[in-house]
Amino acid sequence: ARIIVFSKRSAELYSSVVGEKRVDYLKAGVDTERFVPVSPERAVELKQKLGFDPDKKLIIHVGHLNRGRNVQQLTKLTDKYEVLLITSTQTRDEQDIELKNELISGGVRIIDTYIPDIEQVYQMADAYLFPVVEQGRCIDVPLSCMEAAACNKPVVTTDFGEMREFIGKDGFYFIDSFEPQELCSKIEQALAVQSVSTRQAVLPYDWSFATEFLTRA
Repeated sequence: ARIIVFSKRSAELYSSVVGEKRVDYLKAGVDTERFVPVSPERAVELKQKLGFDPDKKLIIHVGHLNRGRNVQQLTKLTDKYEVLLITSTQTRDEQDIELKNELISGGVRIIDTYIPDIEQVYQMADAYLFPVVEQGRCIDVPLSCMEAAACNKPVVTTDFGEMREFIGKDGFYFIDSFEPQELCSKIEQALAVQSVSTRQAVLPYDWSFATEFLTRA
């Protein structure tokens, strides 16, 4: 049997067990035709559409509402920024209600209803935050990071899974500590850069390449 994996870390792990010849490392995860950059003017329009202050910086995270995702870190940013958490509608019944109330009282806005044009959420954001550290709390390739980057947004992230392959890439900022001052400093660093090229870094992860690979396999 051949094993197809979606992160370099998994490729190394399985190769150590069954040998490199039986493992294929497949980059995949984002629709770069749907998730695209927009002009600053369009980003302002989208903020106003969803009720955010266009004059304030907006930090977002898209993912499940549970402590294993480490989303409680979002409350450390609300003194300086508007913070939005988009949660899955399919796991709404599994939400940690205590955590939800904690986030809301901490100033985080939560949207847990279906958003048909989810790309617009990334497009209006000023930066994307991915705080997950626990293995098993997310798939190897965090799709939300890929989608944010495809919209050419700065990504502030841990080195979880495939994200470590973006260390040193333009526009990716890696979290060293979740101490409030240090986390805010990392966000400030990301926001201070006038232009990034995160989209270029994730173009090889477009689904079209995965389809082509699987067709040939």
